[in-house]
Order: sequence, then C-alpha cells, then structure tokens
Amino acid sequence: MSASRNTLFAAAAAALLAAYFIAWRAPAAGTYHDDGIYMVTAKALAEGKGYRIISLPGEVPQTKYPVLFPLLLSTIWRLAPDFPSNVPVLKLLPLTAAFAWFVLSWLLLRQEGASPPLASSICLLTAGSAWVVYMSNAMLSETLFAALTTSSLLFLRRAEQRPGWRDAVIGAVLASLAFHTRGAGVALLVAAPAFYAWKRLYRQALLFSAIAALFCIPWLVWVASHSSVPAAGAAYYSNANYQGWNIVLNFTWPQKLHILLENALMVFLAPGLLAGLPASPAFLIPAALAGAVIFAGLLRGERSVLTAFLAAYIALILAWAWSPMRFLVPLLPLLYWYGWRRVSGGRVTAGICAALACLTCAISLGRASVHTIRLGDPQPNLRASDGWYPLAALLDWTKIHTPPTAVLAGNLDPLYYLYTGRKAVRSFSAEPYSLIYSHSAYPIGAPRQLLHNLQAARASFWIRTPNSTFLEGKHLEQAQLELSREYPATLRPLSPPVPSTHGIYAVQELQAVRRKCSPCEFP
Repeated sequence: MSASRNTLFAAAAAALLAAYFIAWRAPAAGTYHDDGIYMVTAKALAEGKGYRIISLPGEVPQTKYPVLFPLLLSTIWRLAPDFPSNVPVLKLLPLTAAFAWFVLSWLLLRQEGASPPLASSICLLTAGSAWVVYMSNAMLSETLFAALTTSSLLFLRRAEQRPGWRDAVIGAVLASLAFHTRGAGVALLVAAPAFYAWKRLYRQALLFSAIAALFCIPWLVWVASHSSVPAAGAAYYSNANYQGWNIVLNFTWPQKLHILLENALMVFLAPGLLAGLPASPAFLIPAALAGAVIFAGLLRGERSVLTAFLAAYIALILAWAWSPMRFLVPLLPLLYWYGWRRVSGGRVTAGICAALACLTCAISLGRASVHTIRLGDPQPNLRASDGWYPLAALLDWTKIHTPPTAVLAGNLDPLYYLYTGRKAVRSFSAEPYSLIYSHSAYPIGAPRQLLHNLQAARASFWIRTPNSTFLEGKHLEQAQLELSREYPATLRPLSPPVPSTHGIYAVQELQAVRRKCSPCEFP
C-alpha cells in the first residue's frame, strides 16, 4: 500500500512540475495589470529612482501596494536588468515563494495533526489549482504573502500551545513581513493579539503587538507622507483609490447588504471553484457542497489562532467591494484541511471526496496547460483570454512607429511602458459597486468622461485590446465605439499588422475635439 501510494504521489508531483514548467516558460508578463505595476516599481527601485510608478507621466510615489515584493523583485532586476529577457528570471521569485508555501503548509498541517500522506495530499491539491499555478508564475505577491503568513502561523500556534516569548516574537516579525507584502496581512496583525488576549496569554499579545507596530509603522508613515491628492490620471494608483472600497465607511445600506451577501456566496463557492470546478450553473451545486463541508469543518474546529486568523481574513474580504476569489488563494491549504476534518469520520465518504477533488483538479490543470501552450498566457479563467502573441506584435509595432515622448493609454498601461518605453496611463477608474454588483451602464464613467481623462493626461495614443479577462473590458469597448460614432475625429485608427481585435488610435488634440462637441460637454 505504501509503495503504491508513493508511486501515486510521485506521478502527481511529476505532472505538477510539468504544468509549472509550461506556465513558467510562457512569454506573457504584465497581463493582470497588478503584475505590471509590481514590475514597474521593481524597475524603479533597481534603477535608484525610489518607490515610484515610473510608467506614469508624473512618476508618482507608490502608496497602494506595500514594498516587500517589488523590493525583492528589484534585487533580481539589478542582476538581470534587460527586459523582457529577464522575465523568466523574475518569475523565479513568486515560483520559489510558492514552493516554500507548499513546504510550510505541509509543516503546519503536520503540526495540526495531519498524517504525512494527508498533508502531502492537501499540498498537492493546492499546488494543482489553476489559480495557484498562475499566481506562482506571474509577478504577483500572493505566493510570497501565503508563505510568510503560513510561516507566521507556525510560530504563533506554538506560542499559543507553550509558554515563552520566542515563538510570539518570530511570529510577529513574519506577520509584519506579510503585511509589507499585502495590506490584507492586517487580518493576522489584528487576529493574533486579540486571540492571545482572549486566551489570557497577555505576554504573547503584548509582545506581538509591540513588534508588529515597530515593523509596520514605517510603511504607514510613507503612505501618510505621500497622501496628497493625486492627479486624476494617477488616482487609481494611490491608497486613496482603496479608501472607497470597504462597506464600513462607504455605500448605502442596501448596497452594503448587497455586497456582503454576494461576497458571502462567492466565498462559499470559492474553494470548489479554485479546485477546478467550472464557474457555470451546472457545477454550482458541487461547489456549494464543497463549501458547505469546508465551512462546517471550520465552524466545528478547535478555537485557535488559525481559526481566529481565518475569521478575520474572511471578514475583511467580505467587507471589500471586489470579487473575493483571488484573495482566498492563500487560504487553500487550511480550508482543505478543515474540510477533510469534517468528512474524515466516514472513510468511504472521505475517499470519494478526495478522488473527486483530485480528478477535478487534474482536468482543470490539464486544460490550463494546453491553454498556456496555445496562447502564451497562463490564465486562471479558461473561459476568456486575449492571448499574448497579438498583444506582443502590437506593442512591437507601437515601439517602432510612435515617438519616444508619446503617452500611451489603455487598460494595461504598466505593460505598455515596459515593452515600449513610452509613459502610459490607464485613463479610467472603475466604481466597484457599479462594475461588479449592480452592472450599471457606465461603471467606468460615460464615454465623454473617458475622452476628458485622455485629454487631461495628454495621451497621444489609445491602445485597444479585447480585455476579455477584465470586467472593465466590455465597457471600454463600448466607450470607444460610442466615441467613434459620436465624435469621429476623436480617435484616429492606425494600421498595425495585428488582428482586428487589437489596434492603436491617435488621440486628437483637445481643441480640435471641442470644435466638434457642444460647449457643455467638457469642463
């Protein structure tokens, strides 16, 4: 039995390594937008320009995303500064962090009582998620955040179970580093000392709080010292953009309730969807059953610093006006562990659940690998993808046929800067409730507002791509069509040799557009 099990584990690990290699070798970079921002700020740090978004015309300070991930990325950039040939080397950071996360998760699960085969199975199932494969090979901070959070929980759990100060101190340092990776790390910074105080472990609570404050204050000071109101084109990139996204201080009461309920439904379905179940009506019942098992196990589990963290983290994303799917990825090993504990009483039921989960994951990961080979761009959502090669051809043409002083505009502006050397702006900012929850007609603003933003940013060219993986994509396409119809002189199409789904347009000067528009249409 042991030999056959080891053979099965080895085969699964080999298949996973092949999938990870395919994703690592994919040429695409910067197609998630956030990964483009991380690369731009890493480039700025590597070149001694400070923590700034140097792709924007004003090169504004970065106050939206904490510094640790781009800082580590910048050390690699210094060693291999030639972009984009350095992309495979840059990808080694999130990839290495992912494998560290899997090992740390195995150690945490063993510490919680999982047998070695069970801990290995949960880690393999986590590694087999198409979302995890994608985030392990994109310049995104999730895997580093997951590794730091898991390592912190290892020590914090020990501090809970035995007296002493060393584990609490190490756990606090690691939790602070997780906060410097993603702002969502605040959940652990709040949950750990609160739980220790509830358990009357006052020394651990005070030590954790003091060390976390010492390590986290520098970032808060940086944000506060660069919190002046940014220009309209740069507002999306500042911490001010996030201030309107929580339901505690924003939105009407009906909107708060709507966001909370829809997010709760997505959190409930997310573990099954992240394991590979398609997001289609036919698979909602299996996803709901998986969620019911997992959260029943979580509710019945021992009250510990782990459950306190999970409760705080889930509460945080429930109160955030955005789809919670991506944010749940770092929780997968713990969620699967609590789900297993719920069904482990029945050996047959547990075996069926494990077999179905592995089969679902294998099918999803196989499809994702084929998708990556064909389109050159690994994406967790297999229902939509623009593909990398038409975009790369468009950017090559843009680099040759536009002046170096040009300002480009479009959805993936950091990527445009990295591949062309031209400054770039996004030129719109979505209102999250309208975009995700109410599906209003103009969640990114009316077409004339987009035009005004282009002119305010002094954009020279508009880059058109399908943006099929973005909720904003169809609204951008509609805005461009309406502008072209109402004001034909606004965007003049050029003729790069790319598919009709992609294009570049020269943006006409403001005065020329005003002559074609009524006086009241522009401020």
